[in-house]
Amino acid sequence: MSMPPHIQTARELLLDRLGALLTVEETLARRVLPQLARQVTDEGLKSVLTLHLGETRAHVSRLHETFAALGEPPAGKPAPGLDGLVLEREAKVKDIVPALRGGFDCAAAMGTEHYEINAYEAALELANVLGEAAVASRLEATLSEEHAALSTLRGHARRLTEAGAQQPTAPL
Repeated sequence: MSMPPHIQTARELLLDRLGALLTVEETLARRVLPQLARQVTDEGLKSVLTLHLGETRAHVSRLHETFAALGEPPAGKPAPGLDGLVLEREAKVKDIVPALRGGFDCAAAMGTEHYEINAYEAALELANVLGEAAVASRLEATLSEEHAALSTLRGHARRLTEAGAQQPTAPL
C-alpha cells in the first residue's frame, strides 16, 4: 500500500524546496567550491571560484533569513541533483588531459549554476504565488547573483576551452 503524499500544500512545497536549496548552498560552501578552487590551476578561474565561495556563504545566511521570514527553523532536504553533478565531474576529470581540464571544470561549475538557477526560480514562483514578498525578495537577490556567476563562468569557459583546444595534446 502506498503512502499518501507528505507535501500537501504550496507552503510545504516551498519549505521543501528551500530546504533543498539550503543543502545545495551548504554543500557548495563547505565542500565543493573549496575543493574545486584548490584543484584548478588557472588563476582566473580560481579567483572566480573563491569569490563565488564568499557569495555562496552569504546565500546560506540569506536562506536562514528566508526560513525565519516564514517562521520556520532552517532545515536542509536531500538534493540528489547536486550530488549527480559533483559525481559526474569527479568521475570524468581524471580522464581529461590537463590542457582541457580548465574548460571542463568551468563547464562543471556552469552546470551547478544552472541547477541552482532552476531551483531558485521554482522557489521564487512559489513564494510569489503565496504572496511571500519578504521571501521572494531574498530569493530574487540570490537569483541575480547566480545569474552573474554563470555569466562570469561563461567567459572563463570560452577562454579556457579555446586555450585547451589549441594545445597539441588536444587535437581538434
